Amino acid sequence: MNLKLLKFYLKRELFSRFQFSVLILLSVALGVGSVIGIHSYKDNIKSAIQKEAKNIMGADLALQSPQEITEEAAKLTEQLLPSGSSKSLSIQFLSMVANSDQNENSLSYIKAVEKSYPFYGEFITEPKEAYSNLTKNEILLEKNLGQNLKLKIGDWIQLGESRLKVAGWIIKEPGSVGSFVGAAPTSVILYEATAATGLVQRGSRIRYTIFAKLPGSVDSLEWKEKHFEELIRNDLTVYHNTEVNSGSQQFLTNTFDYMSLLALAGFFLGAISVYTAIRTRLREKKNEIAVLMCLGAKPKMILVLVVSEILIVSLLGTMLGLGIGYEIQALLPRFTGSEFLGTIEPGISISSLLWSLLLGIAVPMLVAFPLVVESGKVKPLSALKEIESKEQNNEDKRMMVLSSLGIYLLFFVLATYETQSFLKGGVFALVLVSLPLLVFLLFKLFGLGIVKLTSLGLVSKEWSLVTKKIVRKSGSMRLSILGLGSALFILCLSLILQESLMELSGAREIERRPNMFMLDIKGDQLPSLEEIFSKYPLEKKYIAPIIGARLAKINDEPIKKEDTIRNAMDRNWRATARTREYFLSYRQEMYETEKVTKGDWWNDSGQDEISLEKDFSGYLGAGVGDRLTFNVQGVEVIGKITNLRSVNWSDMKPNFVVLFSKGRLEKAPKFYISSLLLDKSEDRYSLQKEIVSKYPNITVVDTEKAIQAFMGILEKVTQMIRLMTGFILASSLLLVFTALYSSQLERKKEFALLRVIGAQSSYLSSYFAREAILIAVVSFTIGLAYSLLANEILNRFILELTSIVPWGILIWIFGIVVVTTLLLYASGLYSFFKLPSKTLLKEVK
Repeated sequence: MNLKLLKFYLKRELFSRFQFSVLILLSVALGVGSVIGIHSYKDNIKSAIQKEAKNIMGADLALQSPQEITEEAAKLTEQLLPSGSSKSLSIQFLSMVANSDQNENSLSYIKAVEKSYPFYGEFITEPKEAYSNLTKNEILLEKNLGQNLKLKIGDWIQLGESRLKVAGWIIKEPGSVGSFVGAAPTSVILYEATAATGLVQRGSRIRYTIFAKLPGSVDSLEWKEKHFEELIRNDLTVYHNTEVNSGSQQFLTNTFDYMSLLALAGFFLGAISVYTAIRTRLREKKNEIAVLMCLGAKPKMILVLVVSEILIVSLLGTMLGLGIGYEIQALLPRFTGSEFLGTIEPGISISSLLWSLLLGIAVPMLVAFPLVVESGKVKPLSALKEIESKEQNNEDKRMMVLSSLGIYLLFFVLATYETQSFLKGGVFALVLVSLPLLVFLLFKLFGLGIVKLTSLGLVSKEWSLVTKKIVRKSGSMRLSILGLGSALFILCLSLILQESLMELSGAREIERRPNMFMLDIKGDQLPSLEEIFSKYPLEKKYIAPIIGARLAKINDEPIKKEDTIRNAMDRNWRATARTREYFLSYRQEMYETEKVTKGDWWNDSGQDEISLEKDFSGYLGAGVGDRLTFNVQGVEVIGKITNLRSVNWSDMKPNFVVLFSKGRLEKAPKFYISSLLLDKSEDRYSLQKEIVSKYPNITVVDTEKAIQAFMGILEKVTQMIRLMTGFILASSLLLVFTALYSSQLERKKEFALLRVIGAQSSYLSSYFAREAILIAVVSFTIGLAYSLLANEILNRFILELTSIVPWGILIWIFGIVVVTTLLLYASGLYSFFKLPSKTLLKEVK
């Protein structure tokens, strides 16, 4: 290869058609920048969230037992914990504490801990060293608890048989696990001080916990899954640090899967954008390649020339993209004002660097190489006439199929690596890689529909000139719709999944949801409780009856007890659908957060009808029309399923999987549960004190502390989800621009020809406006339709979310897409309106 020729060629091609070089460079740079931003933030934010979860628990794992940990269990723990692990013992229980005069008392959540705890996070106290200096005869109280008991530092309180000195106030603490989370204000004593209280007795509602910190090289979640069964046989239940709040592990798991999907989607959008830009560039070079071949250039030389040009632009674009991705991470905290994002150091992880190199260099080479090889096989004269033989078309189709399979396998490997799951990787790869094919199929269906409408005379002549371009085999409208539809699919899907995640987390309504619960209420206590409730500014008050039962029959076929899951690790609410203990309830009205998905809700005359939670019905193997028989303390209660309903479990109401209408269940022995919202902590304390004093059997649980603990994570995750969606929006807009710009030259040629045959400016304006609107409408409809389908697939196999479609936001997106498409069309053709026809033809030659 003549180096002078190569240098001359590269200089001419890179600068003579500068706009094409810039288009490729920007496509690569912004695609790489988006991938760096999404992928690096995903890795960094995931680590930050996991660190926050560790801080809330104070450890990697908690091994908890309802009874004193046996010698065998302690030895087993020592054997199973990896070398280099640390552990700390703790006991947690609920007890009344009182001031020295015994005139003020309150329920408190007592945490007896060893000084080595916590391993992560810290006790923030007032005074600052109160926890580190805590002695056996001292106690720390939450500040509001001390205020309620009218105490000051140095006063004495009574805890069981012990008299302890108040050493300070707890301002912030690591959280807890199990059923006591948020039950009452916390008090902290040393582990060795528990015996003297006389409160640690057999039969008491006490939790014994071993907090464990594992070496950094050990995956704590994998360790839990591996040893859960062995430990639970010894009455040790293992909690991971993401389980400090009910439902939080599912939410965080789904969030990380969502982040992985967005990282893959960002890569995919960038790849389509790069593909579109390079394909447009090589199509424009087709005649040049033909001329070179006519002058005697060998295919090998053409390959080197073209690939060198693409490689140089790709390298420049990749380096620029790496810089953009890094700067995005550095600048975003300033723009968003987020303290959390400000704590994350900008950086480029190894995995994100590899993704960027794949997108910035490998994808352009993979796109360019087949197209150049294809051009090299065409005879020079045929290439000049832009004619391809039928045999070559068939060969191209085979190459396309093989190429698609190769791309899917590559993407499957990337997705599997990203999600650490073959199932998730396969589903994510299928959803994204099938995108061009499905968008193309929907595009063809649109074309057939428009042809049919045109033949029926339902499309005006003005519009038919534009709509016929959809079914035209040649032309760039197809490429524009495929690119724009792909971008809108990813954007719509990310917005739908974002709303569904926010609904799962409770972020939408967390401030309005109940924060107090009362358990074990007897029926004859309800009137008196109502009188107590009337003294307080309560909101969101709900009272529901609870009846314990076991499922006896489905459609009169007895449940086999031997079907009980032997593996304790597998005894989740799905696997035990038929053999679990049920808490049944009955009511006539649905909550506003429930929705019938199949069948009909009962009317006032309905008797012994059953409403079943829709997802649970699948695990139970029963649906509308089936009969369920429950054993309620030896008495059979039979009901017919008349509807399935969706339930928002995060709304903090007394929700139930199985719900009856009025009938025989009303006569069964029952107790009641109540939930309510009470804003002020002083009111919650006063209400709790009044109820417990009058009715010791009632357990009053204040969940405000648990809500606030989880809100710390939720706020960060919410910021992250919105940020990641913002990256996807930016990537989508890049693809929109690339897709429309790729067809700009063809539009200019068509514009010039129409001007030559006498088309007026008003006609041209309306003609291209119709084309822009048609592209926007068809692309948005295709993208939305496939996003709804993909959302159902992901929720069924991966995320298990209740779908929430943000129609209002999607309507705004539709309007923005239409306006953006019109503006891009107008900006591309604006200067041509002022040029004479002769000059115009030269411009597009």
